[in-house]
Amino acid sequence: MRAALRISLIGVATVLVSGGIVGAAAEPDHGNRLEATFTETRLAVQDRPDLGIRQVISKGTGSLDGFGAATEIGAVSIDLAVTPCGPGSSTSTIMRRIVVSQGTLVVKTLAHRCPTPTGLLATGEFQVDGASSTGVFAGAWGTGSEETEIAPAPASPIVTISGKLHLAQPGDGD
Repeated sequence: MRAALRISLIGVATVLVSGGIVGAAAEPDHGNRLEATFTETRLAVQDRPDLGIRQVISKGTGSLDGFGAATEIGAVSIDLAVTPCGPGSSTSTIMRRIVVSQGTLVVKTLAHRCPTPTGLLATGEFQVDGASSTGVFAGAWGTGSEETEIAPAPASPIVTISGKLHLAQPGDGD
């Protein structure tokens, strides 16, 4: 009798554990990390030299780790009159809309754009905008760093985003 009970309990435990593993594999595995890389194309540039402002709209393709292939739209506002790292540098605010099959993630970045021997390097800190995000990202929060390598045209800017992503919805791996 005890042997039969033991075997039954082991069988139930095995089913529960296997079900948990299978269930976990079906969910995106982002591990509370936000890791994304995009290659961008500039779609529009608007200069206002009288104000020292440049606005750029770009579109990128790449991936969002744990969520797969992604596209993004970046809206960049650059203040050319502010030079945080010397001549040729500037500050920028960036709003990115990252789209994957599970939803749209919006991140906002404040960055400094500094000259390098190969072009500009924009480095900044981002914050997830959960109120503007949709799908699995609705209500999410997180912060981290963003780096954009901006080589002279015709080269494409390369965007790398790395940090924390906390999903608000139950069952989303949090």
